[in-house]
Amino acid sequence: SSSYSNALNNSSNSIMPPELIQLQLENTDLRSRLAALTDTQSESKAELLSLLEQQTLHSSQLESKLHQLNAGFAAIEKERKMLRKAADMANRDRDEVEKRCGVLERHLKLREGEVGKLAERCREQERRIEGFVGERDGWKDEVGKVER
Repeated sequence: SSSYSNALNNSSNSIMPPELIQLQLENTDLRSRLAALTDTQSESKAELLSLLEQQTLHSSQLESKLHQLNAGFAAIEKERKMLRKAADMANRDRDEVEKRCGVLERHLKLREGEVGKLAERCREQERRIEGFVGERDGWKDEVGKVER
């Protein structure tokens, strides 16, 4: 605007052709526009630089989070593998225990059968003994009668 007033002052102090005055006015107008654009561009540059810095910071934060997530995923995967290995070992142990349990159950059934047979034999022996004792008592009574 100072250039514009200078152009007006110059035109009033001396006689200038109207085309020259028009060119000076246009020149002043263009300079004003250029100055406005330059200010806008520098502000835009500053805004763009600020935005770029913000985006760079945001990108760094995202990258940091990504590294943390990857580390977390790696830890989870390691724990999953460890748990899978422990589960597989537990399954093998369970299978072995079930096999041993089956063997022991069969052995127990055999022993229970043997005990049942022994109990039956004992009962049979007791019946025989009772028969012999009864027979003996009968013989004693007979011997006692004969002796009297």
